[in-house]
Amino acid sequence: MKLQTYKKYIEYLKSTGICIVMVGGCWFLYQLRQISQILQSSVPTNVLSKEQPHTQYIYIDDPRFKDVLMLRKVENLQSSVPVESFSFAHIIMKWWKSLTRNVAYKLLNIAQTGNDTERLKALYTLTSLKHLKDWHYQHIAQMLDAKTAVSLARMPNVDLRFFLQPPYHHVQYKLHDVIEKVHQLLLYLSTLCENTHPCLVQFLNKNFKDTSSVIRNYLQKQDNLILDHDLTNLGLAVAPAIVWDQELLKNCVQALCHHSCLEQYSKDIIDAGGLPLLMIIKKIFNDNVNICILLAKIISNISLHSMYLQDIFQSVSSKGWIGTLVEWSQSSDIRLSAPASRALANLDMVENDKYPRRIYLLHPLHKTMASTKLDVIFLHGLLGGVFVTWRQRDPDTSEVGFVDPYIIQDGINFSSFIDDQSHEFLKDLAYDLRKREWDRVGQDFEVILDDCPQNTNTRGTGPFFCKGNDVCMKKMYHDRQHKTQCWPKDWLPQDIPYIRVIGVNYDTNLSLWTHSCPIDGRKNTMGERSKEYIKKLLIAGVGKRPTIWVCHSMGGLLVKRMLVDEWKTGDQNDICKNTRGIIFYSTPHRGSRVAALKQATQMVLWPSIEVQELREVCLYKQYGLCLESPQLLKLHNEFLDMLKEHPIEIISFSETKSTHFVTSNSADPGVGEFYEIAQDHLSICKPASRHSFLYQKLLSVLKRHVTQEKTTVSPIMELLSLPSKLL
Repeated sequence: MKLQTYKKYIEYLKSTGICIVMVGGCWFLYQLRQISQILQSSVPTNVLSKEQPHTQYIYIDDPRFKDVLMLRKVENLQSSVPVESFSFAHIIMKWWKSLTRNVAYKLLNIAQTGNDTERLKALYTLTSLKHLKDWHYQHIAQMLDAKTAVSLARMPNVDLRFFLQPPYHHVQYKLHDVIEKVHQLLLYLSTLCENTHPCLVQFLNKNFKDTSSVIRNYLQKQDNLILDHDLTNLGLAVAPAIVWDQELLKNCVQALCHHSCLEQYSKDIIDAGGLPLLMIIKKIFNDNVNICILLAKIISNISLHSMYLQDIFQSVSSKGWIGTLVEWSQSSDIRLSAPASRALANLDMVENDKYPRRIYLLHPLHKTMASTKLDVIFLHGLLGGVFVTWRQRDPDTSEVGFVDPYIIQDGINFSSFIDDQSHEFLKDLAYDLRKREWDRVGQDFEVILDDCPQNTNTRGTGPFFCKGNDVCMKKMYHDRQHKTQCWPKDWLPQDIPYIRVIGVNYDTNLSLWTHSCPIDGRKNTMGERSKEYIKKLLIAGVGKRPTIWVCHSMGGLLVKRMLVDEWKTGDQNDICKNTRGIIFYSTPHRGSRVAALKQATQMVLWPSIEVQELREVCLYKQYGLCLESPQLLKLHNEFLDMLKEHPIEIISFSETKSTHFVTSNSADPGVGEFYEIAQDHLSICKPASRHSFLYQKLLSVLKRHVTQEKTTVSPIMELLSLPSKLL
């Protein structure tokens, strides 16, 4: 009985509680409604919407809506829009575009979080995606971090829309204002280096009048209290007023580039806030290739300091440098593309090899899945350069060669008796006749290579011919029609893609009268150059894999000096051990007769150290009696001793035409294969085409020391190799 009474009380309490909760809830909602009405009647709540953005407009790339805005009296705009047909192909294409967009974001995530192999595969696949809209590219550009952006920038044929554009500035800078900003930057840089760069001090004094105090402070620190009239003797006299024009700005940028060449000073440009100013100069003179080249060199010098990658990438005022370097690296002008590509390679945090000033990476300019198996290093000669020495030679039309029927037809003046249509008909007829004759002859013949040697030693093996097939003839025609500015960069990767091609630049002078930087003056001797460039090449990773040196004239002497110096110190960097071959293009192993000037001539020209090191000792010159250079003879004997411990394949070419700057006796090292070529000193390293003996012999040496492998993988296979990351 008591239990039943207890259960009734429990039910009463539950019912009462439920009623209280319901009534209380209704009362609370009523009070909330009343408060809301009071607030709406007393306070205008629409003021909160003032913080919201204004109406956004979205660009609709749909041809169905192209005439909507032209209709003014249509009540229902949708009535004028044709109904979209949802065909099966349309549905598949729409699904594919959506899938591509989703895959792009997945690949970006892998590129930022995966390991090195996954990152590389993801970036390759990302750059191959199609059907991405502009806003997709911009969204990805905003999501990129600095490391991924540089890696993406080094992908082949990467789309420029992947990178942020430089910030827009409504301020239009005048030329005078820009020059003044650069002037102030140079003054500040001179202060940061404590006026220890004489070239910068001299430039400021020559072009700007208000820097005399800087000059005096510099001289006082050197304890040289010189009066004002003595500055003239030092070349530091204040120059007369000059016009502040574009040429002055170019000179200022050139002075800034020269200052950045010193590694310890290049980082000061970022510390001084120079990147935004460089971007302003780039915007104003974007069409001036010479100023762009100077800017690219400055950035490439700064790129050696990897700790400034975030400053180059993330700085609001200097944003857009990565995209700018990509644009420059795709330029057809190698003077601009080479320093831009070097800057991107140095900024790539994944790569361990860096390329200091005057060391140019010619191939591969982009990231590649293939492993590099051989280093090929090119060194120019006296007064040469990477972009001067290794150009393609202009063909000599006076030489006997293959006669093109088109040339014969073009040589006749048809305009005197036939019209243009008949002219085109005769050209087509000539082509058909030539093709029929070609098919009748077949391809069972060989073509003699250009620049075939006039003489060779007993070790010479060729090749002297090439197979006369369609591939050979097409390459020959292509090389003659499309000249290259740097044949090691353009030809070698096509024939042997698994190599790394490096070009080395170094300053040389014929006379000490030529203007030179005092800081660089102590690096003129071959021994000093050897130490400098061994250090730079080690930073670039030379010595880690087999190496072949290709050198012209004095460059061969520098290679011998570096190898001998490394050999004497025990070859600690494995440079001698990994050297497989040396190609000498007219190298004066025993000196050059041209460098042996008369005493009176020496007093006028004051020959430079480089020329003095090439000099033969000539006695009784009227009888042609000249002795070998003692310094070069000592170097050559040490080089021969080094070859006994480290066997190296030697190929030597000698000039027999025109100047005879290097005689055959001096160009013959006495080891390896030796060939005499009917070319002068400047053109012996410039093949006319890939079917020149000068190029084919080098190619045969490279092929003996590299094993090619098939590593081409399609983007689809790369995508399928990352299934777990994309699910």
